[in-house]
Amino acid sequence: MRKHIILFFSALLVLGACKYGGGNADVLGEDDMVSLLVDVHMMDGYLASQPNNDSLYRYGTGRYLYIFKQHHTDSATFKRSMKHYTMRDEVLVKIYEEVNKRLLAKNDSIVAVIAKDQKNAERQAKNAQKDQERKAKLRQDSINKRYQDDLKGIKRILSQEQKR
Repeated sequence: MRKHIILFFSALLVLGACKYGGGNADVLGEDDMVSLLVDVHMMDGYLASQPNNDSLYRYGTGRYLYIFKQHHTDSATFKRSMKHYTMRDEVLVKIYEEVNKRLLAKNDSIVAVIAKDQKNAERQAKNAQKDQERKAKLRQDSINKRYQDDLKGIKRILSQEQKR
């Protein structure tokens, strides 16, 4: 998987190092490029986390096409935009700084949700334990009450027999 990622970025770097003769008519704007790169990198991370090394070839193409469709673009426009911004280092650095900020913000929100879920799970476990203790106490109280009722009944029967 790492080979594929390294190969992808190497090819991107080589393509970006070439002079681009055309204008920027079919190039995504900086804000659009930032949001597209955020989604692309999130998908890269997801696919890299899959246990099967061939996940990029199996699942990646359709998912990347879906991302491009969400952003109303296609892979050719994405490649042209990357080539355009690769030739402009300062702009690309600013774009990736914003991409990094957004990814860190998403990571922080995910960590917060996970922490909240863990707290809820701990609270539910404590409540379940309290419920079990309460049920055990009620069960023991009902057994004790039944035992006391049985003892009273036996004492009553014995006292009636002694009176006879």
